[in-house]
Amino acid sequence: MLSVNNLTAVHKDTGYTLFSNLSFSVQKGDKLAVIGAEGNGKTSLLDIICRPDDAARWLTWSGNVTYHPWKLGYLAQACPPSLLQKSAAEWMLPLAGDADLYRLIAEYSISTDVLFAPRTLATLSGGERTKLRLIRLLVHPPDLLVLDEPTNDLDLESIITLERFIQNSQAAILYVSHDETLLDRTANRILHLEQIWRRTTSRVTLSGLGFRDYMETFTSSIARQNQQAAKEEEIYQEKLKRYRRIESRVEHEQAVISRQDPSGARLLKKKMHEVKSLGRRFEREHARQTQRTDREDEVNFFLEDLPGVPSGREILRLFLPELHIGDRVLSRNVRLDITGPEHMAITGSNGSGKTTLLRTIQRTIETQRGLSAFYLPQNANELFENDMPAIDFLAPDGKTSSKEAASALLGSLRFSRDEMTSLTSTLSGGQKIKLAFAKLRLTRPNVLLLDEPSRHLSPLSNPAFRASVAAFKGCVISVSHDRAFLAEVCTRVLRLTPDGLVDEDPALYQR
Repeated sequence: MLSVNNLTAVHKDTGYTLFSNLSFSVQKGDKLAVIGAEGNGKTSLLDIICRPDDAARWLTWSGNVTYHPWKLGYLAQACPPSLLQKSAAEWMLPLAGDADLYRLIAEYSISTDVLFAPRTLATLSGGERTKLRLIRLLVHPPDLLVLDEPTNDLDLESIITLERFIQNSQAAILYVSHDETLLDRTANRILHLEQIWRRTTSRVTLSGLGFRDYMETFTSSIARQNQQAAKEEEIYQEKLKRYRRIESRVEHEQAVISRQDPSGARLLKKKMHEVKSLGRRFEREHARQTQRTDREDEVNFFLEDLPGVPSGREILRLFLPELHIGDRVLSRNVRLDITGPEHMAITGSNGSGKTTLLRTIQRTIETQRGLSAFYLPQNANELFENDMPAIDFLAPDGKTSSKEAASALLGSLRFSRDEMTSLTSTLSGGQKIKLAFAKLRLTRPNVLLLDEPSRHLSPLSNPAFRASVAAFKGCVISVSHDRAFLAEVCTRVLRLTPDGLVDEDPALYQR
């Protein structure tokens, strides 16, 4: 059993308490999903459990974590830098005699080119690296499996394979994921980390429900509680008005009669004592009323009022006899024609060349007059070449008016004042994506080029993100394996194969 007792964590840079006196346990068969908005401490919690020495670099924490005698396996969000210069063959060699290795290689569709070519992990696609790291963990399954955004970079087939593993595994699994479909289908418990009352108070909710049931119950429970609190407050205010009128009348009578009728004054004094007693009773009743509860503010990405493109405007006419990286040909006869405000996505297996194709599209569109494109890379760190405060990234000219506009925009994306002045290197992956979209908002493009845009956003922010992209009046060209994004945002889905692009039906991705 994993046991976490009275765990409190404070971020060293911002001073925020991520969670306080957090206690929970995870038993075999539990699939406990940790959810919460960006920057609320999900990865920090997993790091405290799995690699406390690393967590101590940016957190001050206290409490107890035990999982012995269990064997623990941890899939961090990013591939450790120490592995990047190894080849896949070298890394997998110790497992070569294990039959389960070959079963997993087949299940996750790892090609022999990846396994045996003299290429380092650094040269593989993000999805190929994630597959190899998962396989290393699962050849000898641990008792406790901790996964931080395991579907990041995976192709859809591998996401479904992982989904089935989680559903059928008897191991204890603690995980963080942005993928709402995965959460819907796998989680049987929820740990919800929140920062409420304008990020001044941490709140933790532990539930035995699945993800969708929890979110519905959570939302309706807060609505009911706040409705009851408002009703009780209205009744209290009416009672208070009547009390104030009585109190004012007795005070007036005391002022008038005290000089003329000492006996009457004594009666009024007694009456005033009774009135004050009634007032104290009101105060006690008010303290016992249902209290209004808070929930984290919804995020607004504000894409719907950005410039659009006319329906007949040619966006792209592209034909590539070969799509390649160096000497490797990834696909042939790639043809893509886009007109007007299409919202389209490119899917495909890991290593098929989707990001390479999206960058080629970017270079082509940038040469066209009348089109302004914003490119969001798969790794948001590429946008932040220089480490600087978040607000300076949006307002590089340093003008007061620019900083005020940037501050208002970041506030709408739930950045606190301290986070606005934090260095970009200290932000979580989701906060970096939000910062990138704030930049997008200021540059006002009419074409969005998005490479796995939802991969670092929480399942609490993603619905608002999808709604905002769907309402964007310009053209969207994306790479995504997020089933909810494909179903709700995209009117056209193309799969990249070795023989070019093939149309798919977006309805196939409905949850």
